[in-house]
Amino acid sequence: MRLDHIAYRVPNRDETVEHLTKMFGYYVAEEFTIDFDDGSKAECKAMVPPENEKTSSLLGFIHFCQESVPVDGNEWNKEYQSYHLVPEIFVSEGTPGSIVEKWIKNTPKGQGGIHHLAYSTDRIDDDVKEWKDKGVEFLTEDVIDCPDDDLRQIFTKPQPLLGGVIIELIERGDKGFCKNSVKQLMEATDENRDK
Repeated sequence: MRLDHIAYRVPNRDETVEHLTKMFGYYVAEEFTIDFDDGSKAECKAMVPPENEKTSSLLGFIHFCQESVPVDGNEWNKEYQSYHLVPEIFVSEGTPGSIVEKWIKNTPKGQGGIHHLAYSTDRIDDDVKEWKDKGVEFLTEDVIDCPDDDLRQIFTKPQPLLGGVIIELIERGDKGFCKNSVKQLMEATDENRDK
């Protein structure tokens, strides 16, 4: 598994984005709003590293080829995998009363911070089963599927031994982030959802 993206929940996404741009050269690739059923919103920006501009058609990915054991005495099975060279960054800010804003208020000094770290996998169902067998708990019973893409994602419950950070498993499709999946993932983090 490789680090796919780092997600921040912050009081001012524009200031955070400007800071990440100044420090690391990241730039905004996608921007969208999540509308929740209670009328609140989350304003989101997906950022990509400067390496994406320099790698032209690779778009910030590196491709690996693994050769397996011989088949029929002569042929080799080849398995190709793609990994980000550098992780993306996802930044969200919430309106008053939103899931995001409530989470930020519960952080030290209300500053927000890293909400989750996402790791890419090409076998999410197997990894979820393996992690469950090892006692890892998830915020949803099932993996969240994006209706517009082959993107699949799931959040663990906050990990106390990792400072309370959530770990996301993500199996990427052909597109970037999926607005519908982001909404479902954010709703899974709402501590009041079952009350």
